[in-house]
Amino acid sequence: MSIWEELKTRKIFKAATIYAAVAWGIIQIADILFPVVGVDDWVMSSMVLLAFSGFPLALIAGWMLDLRLEKRRALETEGAERMSFGSRIAEIAVISLFGIGAATLYYNSASEPVQASITPITTDVDKILNPVTDQKTIAVLPFANFSDSTQDEFFADGLSEELLNVLARNKKLRVAARTSAFQYKNTNINVKTIASELGVQYILEGSVRRSGDLIRVTAQLIKADEDVHVFSRSWDRNINNVFEVQDEISQSVLEELKVSLLGETKTEETEIGTKDIAAFAEYSRGLSALRNRTKADFEIAIASFKKALELAQPLIKEALNLNPKLASAHAVKGLMHWQLADGSEEAPKELANAKKHLTMAIDLNPSIAEAYMWYGSILQNEGKFADGAKFRAKAFEIDPQAAVVGYNRAKDLVQFGNYKEAMDVFNTVVRNNPNYPNAYDIAGDVSYRVGQLDQAYGMYSRMAQLGDDNMGWLVNSTRIYIPIGKYDLAQQNYDRLQETVEKKYASKLDWLQAQIWLASGDEQSFIDWTQKIAEDTRDWGHLLWRGIAWYKQNKLDYAEDDFLKALEVIKQETPERKDSETVHINLLLANIYKTKGDKLKSESHIDVANSQIAQLKSEGFGNQELRYFEAAIAALNGQEEQAFTLLRQSIQEGFVNYWWIDSDPSFDTVRKNPLFITIKDEFNIRMQLMRNSIESQYQELVAAEV
Repeated sequence: MSIWEELKTRKIFKAATIYAAVAWGIIQIADILFPVVGVDDWVMSSMVLLAFSGFPLALIAGWMLDLRLEKRRALETEGAERMSFGSRIAEIAVISLFGIGAATLYYNSASEPVQASITPITTDVDKILNPVTDQKTIAVLPFANFSDSTQDEFFADGLSEELLNVLARNKKLRVAARTSAFQYKNTNINVKTIASELGVQYILEGSVRRSGDLIRVTAQLIKADEDVHVFSRSWDRNINNVFEVQDEISQSVLEELKVSLLGETKTEETEIGTKDIAAFAEYSRGLSALRNRTKADFEIAIASFKKALELAQPLIKEALNLNPKLASAHAVKGLMHWQLADGSEEAPKELANAKKHLTMAIDLNPSIAEAYMWYGSILQNEGKFADGAKFRAKAFEIDPQAAVVGYNRAKDLVQFGNYKEAMDVFNTVVRNNPNYPNAYDIAGDVSYRVGQLDQAYGMYSRMAQLGDDNMGWLVNSTRIYIPIGKYDLAQQNYDRLQETVEKKYASKLDWLQAQIWLASGDEQSFIDWTQKIAEDTRDWGHLLWRGIAWYKQNKLDYAEDDFLKALEVIKQETPERKDSETVHINLLLANIYKTKGDKLKSESHIDVANSQIAQLKSEGFGNQELRYFEAAIAALNGQEEQAFTLLRQSIQEGFVNYWWIDSDPSFDTVRKNPLFITIKDEFNIRMQLMRNSIESQYQELVAAEV
């Protein structure tokens, strides 16, 4: 018997084929799932090598054990008939493809550099957010002002903050954030209660008293659970040397903690700020005003900071030279670079510098909440929403009483669909600062997301009244006017926005005008506008809207081109972005390919949309938009019953933009179904009730303006 006949007899070709098919399938599945679950690249490379190594073993096993695949029927589609020449050729082809494909995959995984925007960022997130487990806890309460001058109150507050910063630089200490500690200013709450509420073991408190050019500072360190003084000291100094007093206090506190709590950790050099007492007082006054963040307080804060800067400008360079490890300076410098990145050609460089300085600030002072918050906001702008939310959650953990920190945390919770927790944050913010405008933006967003448009309208109105934020009010109220059919008011708002917004920012509101036209049925105005968009635009939003216009004109090739370009731009600008917009675009492409009869491409984009929805859910997202897209996918796949169930669930959870459902091509095949019509009728009844309530509120607002 020839070697060829022997191979056929022992089913070597079939053994090789089944091994290749199974191994290749496993590799393909791993190639899709491993990036989603965060498995390192070396695991994939190792799998490919193991697949190659196992191939000759499978052949030997087939030879030695005389594998009878026709009896085991590993694949249901394979028959038990003898191998024909054609099927043998197919098996050889599968083996060849396995070898070529696996080799290509291994080469790519081994030779292509790992993108810095993915793995390093994850490592940085874990590293920066990793807490120190053996920290001792302390809160620095605002020092009491026993002087007659109110200016000394700002100085006392500033001194407390400087002490807080000095202590926070020691990584074995967890220091309660400024805003949390300062809520106890001018209160008579006992130390044990304060420590319990702040979750700390020690309290540092004190007082400031000035007489002429002399100042007396008293500081007391209290062990809260026993309500006993660890030490109490006073310093009498000339006012020109007040910062030496600050150094003495911080050194005394740290020396005491070093011996009793921290072992032999040496005290790091004290942060050095301005040595100008007048500048320091103005800076402290600015911080005091900034806490409330109302329009009037902003004006006071800006004026105070400007004056402080003018007074201290000659000393800034000296201060930085004396102490380059000033955490607060690095934090603000990081913020500055982030702001400079907006619209800049050197945005990547500015963002890299922003991250560098914010990381340094966190490293120097792990209790600086703003640094975490700003770093998280940068990550979210890059499309890394979940990682950014972790940073902003850390900021809230450090300083839950800070209004702006709570606001950002609540906004993230709204995006995740955690509305109850978001409202808990809202209640905390309002309890501490009932006049903080953005708190009502939180409540407005939650109400909007759950479909309570009348409540949202009232909250956005309250926000506008407190903060005089006309632009925010116009945008938010327009978002409400559209689903309730008040298109005239929506258009009036948009026109007013165009009059008030700077020309360079006007195009950022085009999405609002597009929604008004589509919702009101004015498709011609919408199409005419999209024709004016620059042909070579790199604005993914404009590409999306123009693609929709092409689709409505049944010019599918043009629509396909714009949608693909939109995804390309998004990938270039924010490589890791996966949100409702990318899901939306992929479903539009799936509809195009389905209409063209290209089932393979249509299913491919549906798969991408499904995987993105799954990833968003794994990261904690669970809002009604995802339910809507799941309904659209079910309709695309011909699963009408499931589509209606998910659509109704989405609306019950708060989805209000039914105008898009009316024009979404995903629902074209089910639009005439009686159940679809029933769902729409139920929605319209609900919106009419909202409309009546909002019209009543609108009349009250108009009357108040008059």
